[in-house]
Amino acid sequence: MSLEIKNVSKHYGAVIAIKEANMVVNSGEVRAILGGNGSGKSTLAKVISGLVGSNSGEISFDGVPLDFSSPKDAKKHQVIMTSQELSLFKNLTVEENICICNLPTKNMMTNRKQMKERAKDILKRMQLESLMGKLVSELAPNQQYMVELAKAIVQEPRILIIDEITSALYREDVEIVDEIVSELKQKGCIILFISHRMAELYAMCDSVTIMRNGETVGTYPIMDKTEDEYLSLMIGSKIESYHGEGKHQEKSKRDIFMRANHIPIPSYHTYEMLEIGKGEIIGIAGLQGHGQTDLLQALYGGFGKINIELDGKKVTVKNAKEAVSHGFAYISGDRERDGTFSERNLTENLSAVQELVKHKKIPNAKKVLDELHVKYDNQNELITSLSGGNQQKIVVGRWLTASPRIIFADDPTKGIDVNARTDLHKEFAKIANNGNAVVMISSDDDELVSITSMVKTSKVIVMYEGHISAILEGNDINRENIFAAAMPINAIPEEKGAREDDKR
Repeated sequence: MSLEIKNVSKHYGAVIAIKEANMVVNSGEVRAILGGNGSGKSTLAKVISGLVGSNSGEISFDGVPLDFSSPKDAKKHQVIMTSQELSLFKNLTVEENICICNLPTKNMMTNRKQMKERAKDILKRMQLESLMGKLVSELAPNQQYMVELAKAIVQEPRILIIDEITSALYREDVEIVDEIVSELKQKGCIILFISHRMAELYAMCDSVTIMRNGETVGTYPIMDKTEDEYLSLMIGSKIESYHGEGKHQEKSKRDIFMRANHIPIPSYHTYEMLEIGKGEIIGIAGLQGHGQTDLLQALYGGFGKINIELDGKKVTVKNAKEAVSHGFAYISGDRERDGTFSERNLTENLSAVQELVKHKKIPNAKKVLDELHVKYDNQNELITSLSGGNQQKIVVGRWLTASPRIIFADDPTKGIDVNARTDLHKEFAKIANNGNAVVMISSDDDELVSITSMVKTSKVIVMYEGHISAILEGNDINRENIFAAAMPINAIPEEKGAREDDKR
């Protein structure tokens, strides 16, 4: 059996989203679809799954034409799609969401016992039994994306499209996804896997189709080319991604920009301390949920008053508005919840901080959009009309226009393609090289290795159970050391003198 896509095109007005795309995927094959933001990957996925219709071309499965009128129609044929724009009901429980597409009934009522058994079975396979009974609104973003996947798997897909959900996941989550993908592959399921994380593609996929400007430009066995070769195919010209391992500056003395001696980590009822140097990029690593986000939010005033030293002067930051007045910026990776104003256009989203908080104007919004390489039709279109990666570029650009002195970034590159991620890293490095600072969480250890190698002064701190378990500098910054410090058996507390929580 095979899925065949032949000369499929889709346009929105004058904007061509897909242009005569072609692809053949065999039973039990995991096919990566790789391309830059706006290259047509997600649109193609939506066409296959019945979310949008094509303007021309044919799609067939095992020789039978597929022309779905809706996702509901596609589901009847076991063609299922997971999306980075979650399809969950946040006011319902995890088990209700998992079974929502096919609720078991008894006497015309929902059979809640059978529903719970069905949900428990898939959650057990995904090591998520602890989520039973919880509302989706109570879950962390990575847990919500895992529930999105569970909801797809319980429908026993013959064709499964995974569109960027792993960008919100941590290492341990991705390992579970890898196991699930292997199980489905053994059952003959066709899997289309969209991700910008190259390590995941090499680990899970058999082959890759490259898309550029809406066209499928080639299909290859995944191991046939290097990451740089695939990146060059995506862009259309020879390019090399930046690999930072072994390129870090040796440990150097810092001019202290900010010092915080009593940072609350509410999730663990602990306190930490941190020094941030001028011109420094600090990466924050660790397994999901070990206090990384708490650390950033606390420094930004998200948990109320915090006392810090800024340029040698004692300062009290009471809330986020005061933080902005001191030149702080906070970029969230949760675009839908914390980033975009979905009913507003591109210019309004881009100028939100400047106009609403700092009461200033952005003189040339188009110039900013173009410098960030945002793909758009016009500035007045809703931000939701853009691809996820292009939306995130605008969220980042909103803060860059405010000329921040320090950026706190919580996994800001989720859903951004490799080339755009490199562009963002260069922007952050520019901010640091101008004497400012960047403190950035990433669920991708390779990203932290790369970005911290781009400036003279940097370090990676690794968190475990609400504490900083290691501080890595110079060539100690590598994937192996980050991984070791994040694991409980190897977590060695950094000698820092008396911590605040030890004083209590």
